Amino acid sequence: MQTSQPDVKKDIIDHPFRKIEIVFEAGKTTLTPQDELLLNTYIRLHDLHLDIKNKAEDLYREALTIKENITLLEKELEKVKASFNTGLEIADKLSAPGYNPEDVSLDKLSAARQETMSQISAYHPKILALYETVKVLSKKMVEEANSDEEKLEALYDEMSTISLDHINNWENNSINAVIFDQQFDQFRDYASVTEARRDDLLQACDKQVTNYTLLNNQTTTLYNVWDEFLKRCDLLAAMADLHSGTMIFNVN
Repeated sequence: MQTSQPDVKKDIIDHPFRKIEIVFEAGKTTLTPQDELLLNTYIRLHDLHLDIKNKAEDLYREALTIKENITLLEKELEKVKASFNTGLEIADKLSAPGYNPEDVSLDKLSAARQETMSQISAYHPKILALYETVKVLSKKMVEEANSDEEKLEALYDEMSTISLDHINNWENNSINAVIFDQQFDQFRDYASVTEARRDDLLQACDKQVTNYTLLNNQTTTLYNVWDEFLKRCDLLAAMADLHSGTMIFNVN
């Protein structure tokens, strides 16, 4: 005659980060205070990893918006450069001796200058707005990364202490400590995969911050050259006025 084995109870917690399976000791169904502490801490670890995962995905979505804006502004900056080059070409011809007045004139230079000025005026608020967006993203990345690392380390230390106390008292507890330890290893493996994915997302965010920096440097360079071009335009206009005044004086 076979002796019946006590039933083994299993509980499944459908956590959004990962399903949690709890296996009890044979014939035991009621959680002890140590079981509850172990389980609650385990769930808190799942909660924290889920929160870290979700925040990384949120940051990545913000980075994608930044990427789209960078692409648009890069195209806009190219148009500004093209317009600026048109004015620069006119200025070069006006500076050359014996230029053809039918080809270039101060009026044409003024019109080209105004066109570029209008494009810069439209572009500038957008690059400033993008700067504010990138600044917020960068701040979140630094603050949340540092905070999350500290929280994870502290919670894993807490979990380690609780697990040791729990397994040392396995005879009085209901959760099967050996199986729990095996499942905890599986949890760590899964968490490592999500952490690697998180690192990839944060690297993608870093890339967009770098791309913005490059765009900002290009913009600053253009602005500096543009300021010098405006001085050159004023100088050409002053020389034209002086030349016109000299001709009138000579005629008189």
